[in-house]
Amino acid sequence: MRRNDTFLYLLLFSLLLLPVSALLGQESGQIHGVVTDSTSNDVLIGASVWLEGTSLGSSSEINGQYSIKSVPPGTYTLNVRYIGYSGREFPVTVASGADMEINIALLSKSVEGREVVVTAQARGQKAAINQQLSSNTISNVVSSEKIHELPDASAASALSRLPGVSLMNGDQVVIRGIQAKLNTVLINGIELPSTDLNNRSTNLGFISSNMLSGIEVIKTLTPDMDANTIGGVVNLRLREAPSEFKLDLFAQGAFNNQDKTYDNDKVWASVSDRFFDDKFGIFIQGNSDRSNGGSDNASAAYGSVNDWEYGQMTGFTFADGINISDNNGANVMLDYRLPHGKIILQNTYAHNLNNNISFSTALAWNPNTVTYSANRQNFGKDLYINALQGEYNIGDVKTELTLSHSYTNQYTYMSYGNPGENFSFTNPWQDPYGLDGNGLVKVYNQATLTPEQVYKIQIDPHNIDSAYLGGWIMRRQNAFYQHLYNSTLDVTIPVAFSTDVSSKFKVGGKFARTTRFNDVNSWFTGSSDPDTYDKVHNFIPGHVLTQNDKERLMFGYITDPNYYKNRGQYYLGGDYPYRNVLDRDKYDAFLSTSMTGWTNPIHWARTWADDFNGAEIFTSGYAMATFDIGTKLTILGGARFEHYNMKYKANFDYVTHSVYGDAVLFDTLNTVDRNDDNIFPNVQVRYKITDWADVRLAYSTGISRPDYRAIVPSTYFEPGGGANAGNPALKPATSTNFDLSLSFYNGELGLLTISPFYKKIDNLFYYANIYYKNLGSFNATFPDSAFFIKESAQAPAASQSIGSYVNNTNPGYVRGIELDWQTNFWYLPQPLNLIVLDFNYTKAWSDMAYNQVNNRVIRTIDTTGPRPKFVSNYISTDTVYHARLLFQANDVINVALGVDYKDFSGRISFNMQGNVVTSLSSTANREGDRFTGNVYKWDFLIQQKLPWLEGLSVMLSGENIFHNPVYTYQNFKKLGSSVATKNLASTAYYPSIFSLTLRYNM
Repeated sequence: MRRNDTFLYLLLFSLLLLPVSALLGQESGQIHGVVTDSTSNDVLIGASVWLEGTSLGSSSEINGQYSIKSVPPGTYTLNVRYIGYSGREFPVTVASGADMEINIALLSKSVEGREVVVTAQARGQKAAINQQLSSNTISNVVSSEKIHELPDASAASALSRLPGVSLMNGDQVVIRGIQAKLNTVLINGIELPSTDLNNRSTNLGFISSNMLSGIEVIKTLTPDMDANTIGGVVNLRLREAPSEFKLDLFAQGAFNNQDKTYDNDKVWASVSDRFFDDKFGIFIQGNSDRSNGGSDNASAAYGSVNDWEYGQMTGFTFADGINISDNNGANVMLDYRLPHGKIILQNTYAHNLNNNISFSTALAWNPNTVTYSANRQNFGKDLYINALQGEYNIGDVKTELTLSHSYTNQYTYMSYGNPGENFSFTNPWQDPYGLDGNGLVKVYNQATLTPEQVYKIQIDPHNIDSAYLGGWIMRRQNAFYQHLYNSTLDVTIPVAFSTDVSSKFKVGGKFARTTRFNDVNSWFTGSSDPDTYDKVHNFIPGHVLTQNDKERLMFGYITDPNYYKNRGQYYLGGDYPYRNVLDRDKYDAFLSTSMTGWTNPIHWARTWADDFNGAEIFTSGYAMATFDIGTKLTILGGARFEHYNMKYKANFDYVTHSVYGDAVLFDTLNTVDRNDDNIFPNVQVRYKITDWADVRLAYSTGISRPDYRAIVPSTYFEPGGGANAGNPALKPATSTNFDLSLSFYNGELGLLTISPFYKKIDNLFYYANIYYKNLGSFNATFPDSAFFIKESAQAPAASQSIGSYVNNTNPGYVRGIELDWQTNFWYLPQPLNLIVLDFNYTKAWSDMAYNQVNNRVIRTIDTTGPRPKFVSNYISTDTVYHARLLFQANDVINVALGVDYKDFSGRISFNMQGNVVTSLSSTANREGDRFTGNVYKWDFLIQQKLPWLEGLSVMLSGENIFHNPVYTYQNFKKLGSSVATKNLASTAYYPSIFSLTLRYNM
């Protein structure tokens, strides 16, 4: 029997349970109501409500509502528990077919008869803890109140404080050491399309934390969730309208202490209300913010000198960046409560505009030269989400429907200086303080240079006056967009076999279609070509610019004289002031004007290979059942089937010359239509050891499909030059996961969880260069020689190196344990009862035997002919080396300590992310592997309600307050030595931000 048939039979069997369940539940009754705080009347989310001595129970949802269905007629004791509150018990009698409404109000716990005043922060996180405990899977939940306890401006920074979560590239989420592109991000359960041009990762830096009612990180999937994740799922929950009018206004100004900038601000506002007897709710939110920051970086390049020793410095680069980011967004949530369900209409928009430039000054020696350059990226990104979600109860059967469309795009305003484009200003340099005994310029010995010595090198300030424009003058544009259309249907059927055994059967399916389009354009001319200067001869007053070496654009003509007076003097903490940088606005104008005179603005042939368009169709179905056996045991099991179809079209570029040659675009071999089918089994068990402790065990499977840039059928070939290709046959990565979670909880302890985990990951992919004649051995694709003969084109030689993506044949393993403790000491005597503590620690280990492709030429003597001759054999061997997974930290620690007293709240937090491997080299002895040191970060936030106006408060916060640098290292083994040396590769500083915020809510 095929796997598809097996799943269809399973789904059919589950659907047959619908009439069976209806028969079983005909005479049953149900109990429903709302759980609230008796003092504030706020709803309590995640409260446990069950019938004593039975398996029948429920937990309160986001609106505080609970529902216990399929209750056989009889008399019971209704039991209600919520951490931090006194429980309640009272008798209920359920008649045949009865529909009983029982609303429950709980009192906060007291010490020696003294009522404890529960702050908003404590109440919000207690709700998150109760939701986490009532979840049917292993997850972490954080409330909006907890998010706002610390200065987390974006969803990404808020997530980084959860156990097992860290960040890469500033705002992409790593879960349990699994890099961002192997995880999934949802908003209100709706998958976000990727925001990256090359892979499936999602940036979260432009999603405001103020939009969120909470965050859930799901570590173990259930069958009713998409299986397309290896590490975990992030679900960002948006706010809905509460039961009364609410207005929230927020204004913030911030000071960037690294670059000494004040133009950092944020405004946010929301308004909500409910109408028609609380049936119809409206929530409207808008935000706008601006940040003016950047990073300071000093990096060394290491390699071999004279082909005999690795680890010697081959160059050094100072880089100073300006990153100006403007974000704005809006969110409109409409919901309508039906008699037996509800409808939610979500409309979300987020816009990000980046106006960035990174300046670099690169030093080389023997001979001494300095190169000034810049990387300019001025681009925008948008995110739109429109979703209609509804749920409706037909008797005891719950149905849920979602229809959604999400859209992301990226577009370029100005881009130059990208990698591979050698636009620069270069000149020999002199060190006025580095003279030898004869008064000549010192020649630096790169075999002994260290970064500390390079910092002391002084460049003659007049050097810029004779450094002239060189290389290719190029401008790049990019347009990328992605649409994701999604529809899901879920049906949940409760069945009570007896008071001791009850269950919920759930079946459903999903259909999704994703379309992607990428268009890259680059135009160039040579710095020595006459048409470069046709329209800019008089661009610099007093100078006539031509293509001649000493008459071209000089760096001194176009530098920013005020840069040093402003942010340049604070570079690297003020230890190495940055003086000479490109004037961004002047060069933007020069390039734009120059382009109007280019007589033949050739499209750079290589960019055709970056263009693609296509679609992915995803269909799935699942069946799962949750069995509650007695009062202690819960078993969840099921399976999910997913069908994935990929259709992409890209270009096959045959280029006679990488610069001047036009690309010949072949119309064959550049499309792919591929199908993958997978079944994902899942089993989870929860056992309540006591009423204050439980244990959870889980077995699950997941998948992560390859980056679309890796599988699109693009091909680039330059005879005698470079060649690369996508690999549509690339297999998806799959994981087998085992999880254990122990939870201990009560009013005094708070919540303590201990969660070991284990993952085995197959078919991770990597990029490799392989001899053309050996591609088949690695399941990589490239047109064969017969194709080139047919097309009258030059075929690749056997020794042609082809860059492509291949699957790693060895599995990767991740093992770890998470420890999380959330508590406040309300039961201790004053003032200790004011203390709040959050602590989590993740220890992880990973290992993978990485495939390593070694290309070598073996020459033999052929004696079969009349004269002996040498024969070259091109060999691509596949060896292995062991290393950690990329971006996996062995240790991640988060500690937040604070106090809550009446209208005052304060927090100080510490975050440490252990060293991670950022890149792996291809050398046999691991020379060139790069990894960070430990990264430390301290933040604080204090807030006080003001007495002048009810709802008005003020906050003072600081991020990265100690301005700790981030160090990157590179490993080397000197010739003949088995001991690796660790060279400092880079030092980077990221801003310290201090903010003052005024907030009003009513």
